[in-house]
Amino acid sequence: MDKKEVYVKLREKLSVTPMGVPDGDDFLEILSIIFTPKEAELALMVPFMPATLGDIVSSAGMDENEVHELLSSMADKGVVYTFDYKGTPMFMMFTVIPGIFEFPIMKGTLDIDYPRLLALWKKYHEKGWGKKGDPIGSPIPLGRVLAVGEEIVSSKDVLPTELVYKYIDEAKYICVGECACRTVTGDCEYPKDVCMGLGYGAKFLAEKGIGRLIDKDEAKAIVKRAHKAGLVSTVDNNNSNVSMLCNCCPCCCGQLTVATKHGRYDLRPVGAFAPDVAEDLCIACGTCEDICPMKAISIDDVATVDLGKCIGCGLCVSECSEEAISLIKRTPQPKVYDDIRDWSMAAVKAKGTAEGFMGELTTKGKETKK
Repeated sequence: MDKKEVYVKLREKLSVTPMGVPDGDDFLEILSIIFTPKEAELALMVPFMPATLGDIVSSAGMDENEVHELLSSMADKGVVYTFDYKGTPMFMMFTVIPGIFEFPIMKGTLDIDYPRLLALWKKYHEKGWGKKGDPIGSPIPLGRVLAVGEEIVSSKDVLPTELVYKYIDEAKYICVGECACRTVTGDCEYPKDVCMGLGYGAKFLAEKGIGRLIDKDEAKAIVKRAHKAGLVSTVDNNNSNVSMLCNCCPCCCGQLTVATKHGRYDLRPVGAFAPDVAEDLCIACGTCEDICPMKAISIDDVATVDLGKCIGCGLCVSECSEEAISLIKRTPQPKVYDDIRDWSMAAVKAKGTAEGFMGELTTKGKETKK
């Protein structure tokens, strides 16, 4: 298999995943910066669900030691996830988002051409992924917004399950790293060291030098700092085994810029709550308009919220000195999936790649791809 062909095939493999891949030859160059040709060829055999070393060796038809060395190299880059299950090493391929985009950038110390990698990703940030009318790969939001937690003193109907701290308290491991989105743009004044991994994925990221392990108190302090800066907390769009807690800005982070930069408000992450303005208390000071990351608030005699743009982050509530804004449950409630598998299947069905995605979940039948 020649050098370009292997990257074309790897792009095809990644294209069937929920978030898909960007269009154009620039993405092939991105893959060539991150993966060596040998790594890319082996990556074609690594499924998106956990597989043993033996399974991958059988599919690849390569020497076991060479396969293990290549898998270890890709895991060190953050493009293959590895863990032990009852003493057996398991390996699985990361998708582009989350994974191949963020983790090599967050690590920052790989022997790759970082300036070129950041420049290529920045082009996609500015122009979108090149899809027809679709600036990102999935028709279903990757994440959902969590309202600002303990600061919302005037909330009418905030449930504990919707607060950011719930996921911090439940996590066995927590790591923090620098936001890849803000690293790519390079011109944002928001703090970067506020994006967190949760659970066993956080343990992996820390072991690979992509983040550092922190305790729950530090994690909560980071959330407070992020909210004070005007950042929006987002988590996976599923209820169980939440693995990411990002604190996003409207100028750099893909989950929000899909709306703020590319106008696709239908693809924005949305929380379970919406602001409710008490007109008799509102003094039209404009503080909420200034803090709103989605530009969903306008001021006339009182503040008015455009629910078609609002994500329910609650920053307007925490900043209102008059306590004129509270959060109420959004109607209808946005869809939240049971787990990552449910979200993934819904996304690939919606984008028409379910059959291809299912074929990439195991090593079975991959021998025919060589």
